[in-house]
Amino acid sequence: MAANRITTEDRERYARARETGEREAHDPSAVTAARYIGRLDAIELEFVGGGMMTIPRHSIPEFADAPPSALSSLTVSPAGDALASRALDVDIYIPGLVEHVFGTRIFAALSGRRGGRRTSKVKTAAARQNGAKGGRPRKQLTA
Repeated sequence: MAANRITTEDRERYARARETGEREAHDPSAVTAARYIGRLDAIELEFVGGGMMTIPRHSIPEFADAPPSALSSLTVSPAGDALASRALDVDIYIPGLVEHVFGTRIFAALSGRRGGRRTSKVKTAAARQNGAKGGRPRKQLTA
């Protein structure tokens, strides 16, 4: 058997991946807990930012016909972006669930806001270049 050798490049890549994971773990839109609430017949999601969202069970196609006992042990992925029920052998991507339940307009607005907060060298250079031209161009009014 060949021995695995970890290079300096591998260590740097692992460190970058850990940093990214740490940043995303503190993302306020990540889910930290999920539970089934029988009296409401709904799934409650708790977010890192402290907010909560309650979604009626019948709005989630994977859970609509499931017995309540199968929903008693919901788990959330370490990244906070997926909901799982091992009893039903179901994994649900949470941003997709929110989009399905609340519509694409709300989800698009939230995604755009999140993407707008991302920074990169290219965005910085473009902002600097636009600023030198007098800032963001004004919208043209059409009659």
